Amino acid sequence: MSTLRVHELGVRYAKSTILEGIDFAIEAGERVAILGPNGAGKSTLLRALAGLVPYSGTIEAGGRSLSSMDARERARTLAYVPQRSMLHAGLETGEVVAQGRYAHGRGLGRLSRKDEERVARAMEIARCLDLAGRRFDRLSIGQQQRILIARALATQAPILLMDEPTAALDVREVLATFRMLRELPDRTVLCVIHGLADARRFTDRALLLDAGTLVRFGPSAEVVAPMPVRDTYGVRMIEDADLRFEEGFEEEQE
Repeated sequence: MSTLRVHELGVRYAKSTILEGIDFAIEAGERVAILGPNGAGKSTLLRALAGLVPYSGTIEAGGRSLSSMDARERARTLAYVPQRSMLHAGLETGEVVAQGRYAHGRGLGRLSRKDEERVARAMEIARCLDLAGRRFDRLSIGQQQRILIARALATQAPILLMDEPTAALDVREVLATFRMLRELPDRTVLCVIHGLADARRFTDRALLLDAGTLVRFGPSAEVVAPMPVRDTYGVRMIEDADLRFEEGFEEEQE
């Protein structure tokens, strides 16, 4: 079980500041949503935590700085699921999931029996055993996403970083994926989510970003609330049988 701590995190591209002064701490086992409007820096934050982009400040997992870890140790600590795969090779699904075991020193050689068991278990949890033996590049985007989740699970990393893992899934798959993430034992999950109702329903706490800064961090029900939503998204949040959001509230106030 790991705790993730971030202090004064910043990311710059050329002369543009994408993230600045990000501070937060996440306890082991929490499910945390990363929220914010388009361009707020959500995906960049996730990529910085995964060590995929240069950053300033400090990121610690389990009391250790990520900058002190080599690539394999970092991969055993944090597993990253991108919004969409850039993998175009004609690999079978099991081979893609098995990539998650390379962080444990197996290289590209034959997997051990334990590795094979971990791969099968990861595919079972991610509900993609039915895709075994199929070519990854011939799957739908939603099916590919389930395989990428299984690959992350196969690493056994205690921290999962997920960039909109339900973006290409239908309603039933969205619910099943969030339920799976809630039920994962011994995992801390940070997940970029666009659906505010989903964030409030399925996560413990939420980070709300706006223009590259952290404007709110706390229990999801307090972050996905009328005032933060109005100030950040410019819409009115309506709570009745379900959450609804409405434009044009400024005109009504006039």
